Amino acid sequence: MDFSVPDELSLFVESVRRFREKELMPLEQDFLRAGRLDPVVRTALEETARKQGFWALEVPEEHGGQGLGALAACLVAEELFKHPAMFEFGGSPEPVLYHAGPEQRERYLQPIVEGAKRCCYAFTEPGGGSDLAAIRTTATRDGNSWVINGTKTFISGAERADFVIVFATTDRELGARGVTCFLVDKGTPGFQLSRPIPTMGDDWEPYELSFEHCVVPDGQRLGDVGKGWSLAEDQLTHGRLKIAAYQLGIAQRCIDIAVEWAKNRVTWGKPLATRQAVQWMLADSVTELEAARMMVYRAAWLYDERGSVGREAFMAKLFATEMAQRVTDRCLQILGGLGYSRELPIQSFYRQVRLWRIGHGTAEIHRWMIARDLLGVSARD
Repeated sequence: MDFSVPDELSLFVESVRRFREKELMPLEQDFLRAGRLDPVVRTALEETARKQGFWALEVPEEHGGQGLGALAACLVAEELFKHPAMFEFGGSPEPVLYHAGPEQRERYLQPIVEGAKRCCYAFTEPGGGSDLAAIRTTATRDGNSWVINGTKTFISGAERADFVIVFATTDRELGARGVTCFLVDKGTPGFQLSRPIPTMGDDWEPYELSFEHCVVPDGQRLGDVGKGWSLAEDQLTHGRLKIAAYQLGIAQRCIDIAVEWAKNRVTWGKPLATRQAVQWMLADSVTELEAARMMVYRAAWLYDERGSVGREAFMAKLFATEMAQRVTDRCLQILGGLGYSRELPIQSFYRQVRLWRIGHGTAEIHRWMIARDLLGVSARD
């Protein structure tokens, strides 16, 4: 058993670290004060990253990408998310698009790889999140077209997207087996961004989307009718691995800040680091972080080895998100009022982590899915 990161990936991650320190860190104070990264600045960062070769990292080589795989993607995400701006490199389509047909790949997938288009996916609805069978947005066949009606909510990246990947039910009686996936261009009659949804997190303003008699041709159906479940599984699994990796970077940065503070902060004549309560908080934090890191790396490695993972991705995201919530809370406590202030990123990380315990499946859904897999019960039943 070899638990080391391959040398070539270690060197690549080191270059990502240099990018973060040179390009992202100088922006941190402005970000913390404003609670957001200016869209113009974000676009400029993406262009800088592209010029430095940080583009389409996860995209298979046959589609024009670098084909680095899930483990590499997790290592990169871990490094970038040591900054609170939730910045990621571009050029990587949503994984569901790899199931597109030739014409769809030319129209939707390749423009993302080339940087000409952006997309988002619309899964969650007001009446349901993780449960595909709870989808109420409908797609009704009308000749060679489909008519979509319904509402999606908490959709990330909708304001910048040129098209949306929409999951809709084409046969409600079949539950999850009756869900189909569609590609809907922004500007299509009947489709609109209804409203932004203010949240407690920095720089995350998801949108509500509405579809009212929105007509799309059958050529914009992604995959077979009723096969949206398998597409969603792959999409969400990939996302869970990345989210789990985010937590590693967040927790590491908070621990680093807390350790430095504990060494230099003097109370009653002694450094804070000499206090057993503080030592135990730091010890628990770094122990949990290392355990999460092994889970995430292993799940990503398995994904690269066999093309998919199930229970491992659920466990990695569940443990990593709850770990990061505990770690950010402890580190904020160690720094006291300074940790609560916008002078440091811990408070921003604290609020951000709360999102990841919900997105891509809540912690409770993850526990349910892990148990069902352990007991041999199909998630579709």
